[in-house]
Amino acid sequence: MASVPVSHLILFIASLVIAAGVVGTITTGVDRVSAAVEDAGLDATETLRTDVTIISDPSAGVYNASGDENVTLLVKNTGTYRLAPDGSDLDVVLDGSYVRPNATSGELVSAEGGNAWSRGDVLRLTIDVNEIDGSGGLADGDHRVYFTVNGDEELFQFRAKEN
Repeated sequence: MASVPVSHLILFIASLVIAAGVVGTITTGVDRVSAAVEDAGLDATETLRTDVTIISDPSAGVYNASGDENVTLLVKNTGTYRLAPDGSDLDVVLDGSYVRPNATSGELVSAEGGNAWSRGDVLRLTIDVNEIDGSGGLADGDHRVYFTVNGDEELFQFRAKEN
């Protein structure tokens, strides 16, 4: 008769080990889901707080104004998220071609702090057209510049004219 309590004890211990394994697995899964939800919330907050507006006048000659085959745009930070003061946060596409970061340069033209592109600050963004395709400039006609930064998208259209 002593074999019945021993077999019950073995089954009870095995049940506890299995239950502990299941609880550990479920706890790890719940922690991962919780961390993913928190990260998604932070990303959504960053996206909602980011907003830029291109304030350049398309008819004011944004292309080749200084004779160096550059597109120069004024971009204002209208969101509450602070961006890099050199415009490196911007992804730029000119006429369907991605503009590599080394082909753009940015300079804050109205900033109080100077070390960040804050709300209300204006960035002068210069796009070196020769760095994009090496063709020696833009053809006459309509052109598009497309910006994205943290999910915010802006489109700027202008016309290049012969000087």
